[in-house]
Amino acid sequence: MKAVPTYWIALLSGAALTLAFAPFEWRIISLLSPAVLFYLLQQAHTTRQHLFLSYSFAVGMFGTGASWIFYSMYFFAHAHFLLAGGLTLLFVLFIALLFLPLGFLTSRFQACSCSLTAKLLLFYPASWVLVEWFRGWFLTGFPWLYLGHTHIDNSLANIAAITGSLGVSYLSALLSGVLVVLILGSPKSRVYALLLSVFILAGSYFLGQIRWTQPTGKPVRVSLLQGNIPQEKKWQPEMLQPTLDLYQQLTNENWDADLIIWPETAIPGYFRDHLDEVILPLQARSRETQTDILIGGFYYNEAGIPGSENSILAITPEQRSIYSKQHLVPFSEYIPFLKYLRWLDQWIMLPYDSVKKGSGPTTLRIAGITAQMSVCYEDAYGNETIRGLPEATMLINVSNDGWFTGSIEPAQHMEIARMRSIETGRYLLRGTNIGISAIVNEKGQITATAPAYTTTVIKGSAQPFSGATPYVRMGNWLIISLLSLVVLAPVFIRLTFHGHNPRNHRRNS
Repeated sequence: MKAVPTYWIALLSGAALTLAFAPFEWRIISLLSPAVLFYLLQQAHTTRQHLFLSYSFAVGMFGTGASWIFYSMYFFAHAHFLLAGGLTLLFVLFIALLFLPLGFLTSRFQACSCSLTAKLLLFYPASWVLVEWFRGWFLTGFPWLYLGHTHIDNSLANIAAITGSLGVSYLSALLSGVLVVLILGSPKSRVYALLLSVFILAGSYFLGQIRWTQPTGKPVRVSLLQGNIPQEKKWQPEMLQPTLDLYQQLTNENWDADLIIWPETAIPGYFRDHLDEVILPLQARSRETQTDILIGGFYYNEAGIPGSENSILAITPEQRSIYSKQHLVPFSEYIPFLKYLRWLDQWIMLPYDSVKKGSGPTTLRIAGITAQMSVCYEDAYGNETIRGLPEATMLINVSNDGWFTGSIEPAQHMEIARMRSIETGRYLLRGTNIGISAIVNEKGQITATAPAYTTTVIKGSAQPFSGATPYVRMGNWLIISLLSLVVLAPVFIRLTFHGHNPRNHRRNS
């Protein structure tokens, strides 16, 4: 195997995988791209080659799929072009390191006496998913570009109600393994691979006929306000009043709804600073119309650790309550060792202070339902979304993807959020500043939306659901436990056979 050209193939294959995700949605690449990597890994002979192939693939994947990080630093943090590009490159090179365990594990399988079919249909796909899970956990996690997200619109996604998106990733990687078996395998193994793929496709289709959750209560009439305030103007002092006026105007046009949702940080400041002129008048009108309101802004938690919390304020006729974001984004909402990095202010705009982590329940009582809340990036974590379930009958997320205006990030983010509906069997209401805002049903299908970068209101109804999917009850533990056993199986087998081999006993005696 000629190493250098092969690494370039792995790099380009990883880069191409981004085309399988939104907004491109060339879904077939989700099968072809990993298949190329599996083929290259199967042809590799040393651990070093396995590691370099995995790393090259990951650099290509994150280099294209996470390119939107550059947008936030260059266009909105006002970093110099070279600095923004350099920091983005460093991030890509670092996050790609988390793909190295895939190379290590596949090299171990190469050294064992496992059959080609077992490697490609069991061990390689299992290793892929364990690496995805680790990446979504390590250092608070980066659960982006999960292979399973590319199947949000086909039957493979149905298994997410049992295993979460990681299970969808496994089926996708397994089908990639099938493609390689069809090239490298024996006639018998090719037949087995084809039968397995038919079983997977048929089984996932029939899983979609199972209703894990049931409608409860009456539908909620919803209005999602998409203000489309440009990110570069959002925090300018002179934009504060026009922003408030816009959202109040849109609200006044939608008092016929049961629930009105403003996006993340729709109020670009503290709630307490706008109590008299915005919040109290809205609550008074809420009493007249029996319409509840959710507003994104900042909360100063005087009862706890002082500081800003990225929060959602729930306004009902009877009370006001708060949910504050609990999973913060490092180097965005908070910067570790910020006081030691102030010297970078001359080249890049750093935040004045770190956002504080919220605490307490993750649900709010609103519009007659209990809703599981999330702010922005939190909807990327399936294991965190289920914390308030099965009590919560609906999911609500507010976001501001304005930091990534013009990039592929908003479409990717919407794709990820939709998977949460399938996992939980719940409607998702997702209101964002620039888009993509949408009402998503319990099957992950968008029932109402509007183009991004438009000032508009998305209107529709959302049905509350009760009950619990298997994923709500077991989270990621089921799929991770099973795949861990798959990966460890060759070790157990080798130890078992080694321990019962008389020749080995004589050698050790």
